[in-house]
Amino acid sequence: MIFRATGVASATPIEAHDGLGLHGLGLLLLASSILTGMVAVGGAGCGGATAPVADGTEAESQPVAETSRPREEPPASGPARDIAFPPIQRFQMESGLEVRLVERRQLPVVYARLVFFSGSETDPEHLPGLSNLVAQMLEEGTRSKSSAELAEEIEYLGADMQSGSDEESLYVGVQGLSEHFETMIELLAEIVTQPAFEEDELAKLKRRELDRLKLMSARPNYLARRILYQRLYGTHPYGHVDTNTEVLRRLAREDLVTWHEAHIAPNNATLVVVGDVDRARVERNVGQVFELWQPTSVPQTQYPQTPQRTERELVVVDRPGSVQTTIMIANLAVERGHEDWVPLMVSNQVLGGSAASRLFMDLREERGLTYGAYSNIAERVKVGPFLAYAQVETSKTFEAVGAFFEHLERITTEAVPEEELERAAQYLSNSFPLEIDTPAKIASMVSDLRVFELPDGYWDGFRSSIASVMTEEALAAAQAHIHPRQSLVLLVGDAGRIAEPLRRFGEVQVVNADDEVLQTLPPLAIP
Repeated sequence: MIFRATGVASATPIEAHDGLGLHGLGLLLLASSILTGMVAVGGAGCGGATAPVADGTEAESQPVAETSRPREEPPASGPARDIAFPPIQRFQMESGLEVRLVERRQLPVVYARLVFFSGSETDPEHLPGLSNLVAQMLEEGTRSKSSAELAEEIEYLGADMQSGSDEESLYVGVQGLSEHFETMIELLAEIVTQPAFEEDELAKLKRRELDRLKLMSARPNYLARRILYQRLYGTHPYGHVDTNTEVLRRLAREDLVTWHEAHIAPNNATLVVVGDVDRARVERNVGQVFELWQPTSVPQTQYPQTPQRTERELVVVDRPGSVQTTIMIANLAVERGHEDWVPLMVSNQVLGGSAASRLFMDLREERGLTYGAYSNIAERVKVGPFLAYAQVETSKTFEAVGAFFEHLERITTEAVPEEELERAAQYLSNSFPLEIDTPAKIASMVSDLRVFELPDGYWDGFRSSIASVMTEEALAAAQAHIHPRQSLVLLVGDAGRIAEPLRRFGEVQVVNADDEVLQTLPPLAIP
């Protein structure tokens, strides 16, 4: 059977198809609607093109009559409106545990995130990565539940648990239906206050970590980042980006217990709860499950001085035979709570914050040197790094490094044109709502307020603060915190092919994967 479809759908009387039965009639109506829709979409715009029908032949189509009404232009976008964070309720338990609650009643879901203000900066010098290993082990069982039993109980609730750490904090989060809030908080309390740190589970973690390190060490990006941060920060705790095989071999259960006892304390933590719960319920349950948790004296981290560079430093990590070069250009920039953060963020967006920024559009679209070139400013309580990066073919290394410096010099010497600055600000402003579309993301941003000591209303006016950045402010922030002539340039690639031309940018050190100097090449010229 072939249905003749036209540009205008017509109703089919049900009585005409009594013999088909309900099932056959349903299929017939479905096929008719699909075919009519295909012609309406494809035929009307193609001026009499034919459309496929059920048996594979083509049906005739009739063009839809054009209307005489002129086509209207879509309305212009209005200015970005500030996204008002829901109110953050703050209260403190007798133990010293701070609680921040955001009520979100749209869905029957709740997310609880317990954040401790001790991260990798608290790792002993001989045990880098210890805090991250503690975070992972918290998921591997408590004094009353094995790792398997804990996972089974979380799965039974239909919940999800995550743990992790960064430079300044360690967290454990759990998300599930709000009807299970009491049970989830009980589990969260048990996980952080009564970890088992079983020897068998620790041995499994060590094996997993050794395998991971072996895999990661073969990746140029990982190798570049590890050496870059070591040289950028020196003995500062931020210089460690991961653990190492020696730490894993000598790590003992007592190391985990010691760190846990020193840093996992109510007076060193904030519990962030976001979702379908009210304050009375949170206070009641948090008070019950954490009733016996006692505060302790948490050791304070001493931060040494970071290296100060007065000239450009170029380091090539030799990877013989590599067909690509990983390029990272960095300098110490600014702490997250600094007043220049927002104007610097806007300036960085112009430079390399996205695929619409200068670095990407020039190095990829114009010159064809790379699949992508970007830059960013890392968030840190203390001074964080500015970083520009890309991967290029080995033969394009010198040209790509030169292109990077052209843009770094330009962003620090020329005011950004108004139109370009407006586009960058609009991109950042329009991206912001995507950062707060789930309870977990909101909880992360609320905990950031505490970690970086930002005011509770910080996010409410965030889009306005972006939009208000003037060209002079963006230029001043870039000049203050981006330093191309005092930067660390770290490249991973075939030194025999890329090191010599790089001498035109300054002295070049060639090192191996352990950052041991193999060769030093004097500069040819200082640009």
